[in-house]
Amino acid sequence: MEKIYISCDMEGINGVSSDRHRELGDVFYEWARRRMTSELVTVINAFKEQGGVEFVINDSHDYMINLRIDEMPENVSLISGSHKTDSMMQGLTSEFDGAVFIGYHGKCGLHDAVLSHTYSDSIAHAELNGIWFGEATLNAAYCGVKGVPVLLISGDDKLAQEVQDMQTGTRSVIVKYGISRSAGRMLHPKQVGENYRKAINEIPNTTIKPFVMDSPYTLDITLRETQMVDIALRIPGTIRTGDASLRFTHEDFITTFRAFIAIQALSSGSYLK
Repeated sequence: MEKIYISCDMEGINGVSSDRHRELGDVFYEWARRRMTSELVTVINAFKEQGGVEFVINDSHDYMINLRIDEMPENVSLISGSHKTDSMMQGLTSEFDGAVFIGYHGKCGLHDAVLSHTYSDSIAHAELNGIWFGEATLNAAYCGVKGVPVLLISGDDKLAQEVQDMQTGTRSVIVKYGISRSAGRMLHPKQVGENYRKAINEIPNTTIKPFVMDSPYTLDITLRETQMVDIALRIPGTIRTGDASLRFTHEDFITTFRAFIAIQALSSGSYLK
């Protein structure tokens, strides 16, 4: 576990429960950003104790400029900025010994997962090869095609169930319990830190395998508005399957992943214009 890739989101960070926490410029945002940084540093330091020597952090929330390199420990490099072809997975290669997802959240459509969504709020429901997926599952499959196991994923208790469903041995750390999409029961930060250290200490003695799905890969996506589909159909290979739904199939996972990123970006960015 010498070289570790970390994708860090915000909605699953301890204490974060509202859109106001996660939106740049809001009065509550800076507090949430500091919590995000603190949780990430806790994870990095715990992995250092287990032999981690190099960490690549991908800021994976919103505009992806939430983390600051001068607030990171040594031996860390930071991927910052929003225009990244592979978004939350930018920079992940087969050279890494493992990946870690921090601050992740429940998948779109869950009523009792804090700030649940899958990449953007334009996605009402999303399946890959018949599996209802969230960011954790999709991004773990990206790691899988690179042969990289996901060592640990953190967020609320609903996310922990998604991690368990992957059946890879990936450790999950619960930092809060979902009540609704905009409310949760938060653990004390000291308890969260202890949960991280316990899970990370278990990893060397745990068999964790990459999450691999079978080709071909079929995306079935329901969007929140019918006109979102009209715009998403500009992506070659997409077909309409209903008033607000579409499908994309390809034998290559990275192509399928990028198609999903394009679908959600097009549909969320310009559907009312």
